[in-house]
Amino acid sequence: MNLNGIWSYELGGAYGWEPVGTLFFKDGHIKGGGRNHFATGTYKTKEKAVVLHIEINQFGERRALFGQKSEKLRVDVKARRDGNEMIGEATLPKSVPGNVHFGLCVRYKRRGDLPEEKISNS
Repeated sequence: MNLNGIWSYELGGAYGWEPVGTLFFKDGHIKGGGRNHFATGTYKTKEKAVVLHIEINQFGERRALFGQKSEKLRVDVKARRDGNEMIGEATLPKSVPGNVHFGLCVRYKRRGDLPEEKISNS
């Protein structure tokens, strides 16, 4: 399954879906960000299942995620794709010391194609 494109992402909370930022998916790699963070990572697909491994780098006012206000945070996401939408759960990697399973509901929506890259010979 090809995920190449531009995707928005949101966190599920007490008051509904909260917009977080935009991600660019290309050939197994992820890059993107929002108003106070940037993210990089990788993803794999199998049929409708998607697994993402993302490193979030926060700057400015940090938000608490998984009870932490860390500058850097690694998360794993297991999601299911249905057309132009993916819904899943973000968790800390099992390798994080003292990790207690706690998940955040996440939603991704495909917003468009990636722009064509132009190579300049100048």
